[in-house]
Amino acid sequence: MRTIHYQREGNGPALLLLHATLSSSRQLRALAGALAERFAVISVDRRGSGRSATDGPAVPIDVATHIRDLLAILRTEGLGAATMVGHSYGGCVALEFAARHPDVVASVFAYEPPYGPLAPPEVQAHMAQVARETLAANARGDLEGAALAFMTGVAGTDSVAALSPAARVRIGRAGQGAVADATLLGMNADGLAAINAPVRIASGGASDPLYAIIAEALLSRIRGASHRRLDGLGHMGPILQPDVIAAAVITFARECGIVREGSR
Repeated sequence: MRTIHYQREGNGPALLLLHATLSSSRQLRALAGALAERFAVISVDRRGSGRSATDGPAVPIDVATHIRDLLAILRTEGLGAATMVGHSYGGCVALEFAARHPDVVASVFAYEPPYGPLAPPEVQAHMAQVARETLAANARGDLEGAALAFMTGVAGTDSVAALSPAARVRIGRAGQGAVADATLLGMNADGLAAINAPVRIASGGASDPLYAIIAEALLSRIRGASHRRLDGLGHMGPILQPDVIAAAVITFARECGIVREGSR
């Protein structure tokens, strides 16, 4: 049985914080701290990433497995309905969780989820190619190559070339997470209609326009969902500008009646 690592901090309504691919809860520490002023924040290292990685073989992980892990955390912590906050693939997991277990979700805030099944066909083809290259590197026993193949496919060769030596080492160690997430295994766009909690899809004004396109496609599938554009933010906004993201999450939670105006 694998151990899923998470950290709880703060008091208030429950909030599950889910990181992106090639990342972990460590990169969201500042965001977690800002949100912990108003929520009981559970920062999760998803299976295959961060402290939830293992010494075993890297394999694609079905989103249903992530969902089971999150349900177990909520039960262990004795928490009721939670707000789900997810960055990138973490946002995809948050949406799928809300679709499959609407009874334990208070709201969803997803920042730039790369929800592949609703992307334009040419983007879906590119995502599939990135997954093939990531898995091919893993099959050769090259987890660092898998991580760099994923990052190259998603962010481009210039982004990889611009990595500092320390960042390159960190990214290289995240190969298991890249393999876990690259195939977007198990996502079900038709199931999104079951979501009954308030949903906000956020995208950055400085990001690839693709994320806004996917946001609009998600809005067409999720009843009552809304889109928020955050000017000046790129895809790494939750890591690089956590105060902006925290303010947007808190504003949304107030609109939903989850936190009160002026609450700490």
